[in-house]
Amino acid sequence: EDVFFGVGTYGIDDDPQRGLGACYRLRVEGVGKDIIAQSVNTGHDVAGMQFDLQVAAGGAGAFNTCAGGAGSMFPGGRSAWGCKYGGVDDEASCASLPEYPQDSAAMRSSGDTLRSLCEYSWKHGVRLSGSGLPAGPCKYNPTLLDVSRVKCPHQLVELTQLQRTDEPAGFRAESQHRPTGFPNFDMKNRCLAQEPGRGVEYCLTRMMDCRKPSGGFKDNVIPELMVPGKRVAQTCTADGYTRIDVSCGCNKCYC
Repeated sequence: EDVFFGVGTYGIDDDPQRGLGACYRLRVEGVGKDIIAQSVNTGHDVAGMQFDLQVAAGGAGAFNTCAGGAGSMFPGGRSAWGCKYGGVDDEASCASLPEYPQDSAAMRSSGDTLRSLCEYSWKHGVRLSGSGLPAGPCKYNPTLLDVSRVKCPHQLVELTQLQRTDEPAGFRAESQHRPTGFPNFDMKNRCLAQEPGRGVEYCLTRMMDCRKPSGGFKDNVIPELMVPGKRVAQTCTADGYTRIDVSCGCNKCYC
């Protein structure tokens, strides 16, 4: 089956772990394929009617360790990274980003660049520009047409090393695994984040803060909900690629 894979943040109140570690199948306005994304993060500013997808230069939010500091992941200042929430607001702005992290060997070896990853997100429609529109830059987001919890594909589990014991059986969207309000195929509920006071319900938002996700801290997971050996997210070093093996525990499990 041809889908996009991703990771990000999803918070839902009726889940004992607020969605952490679960995978969701997303259908998004203007995106050519469904996205199966795993929630590796939680946040007080992310609700169950919104998915905050991690994309290159998608907005560092309140805690920016991507750029602008001596210990930041990437060289240079913050200005090239665009808005605090939303990041760069058009594909052309990707060209102003640094190509590689300060520790660049792993990304160079992979054939990726930050700029190309940023451009990829624009080409596939997971972010919208506010250029020339009334609300201005970084205020517009695609509308979520459907959200359903699904089984986590092994490709995502291999990447994150995070897996729950209570997964659904398959990868198809099913009514019993949909949050209230979905499906939204008729788009009666549109993402209206660009309108003051409307919030981010039914929005696919985006982020990239270059920080360890909350799924990487053992205090944020319920052991009984997690598969042994896959209880916390396997985070990476400052090069963005080299994995830190946390499955066996290190420094009291804080790696």
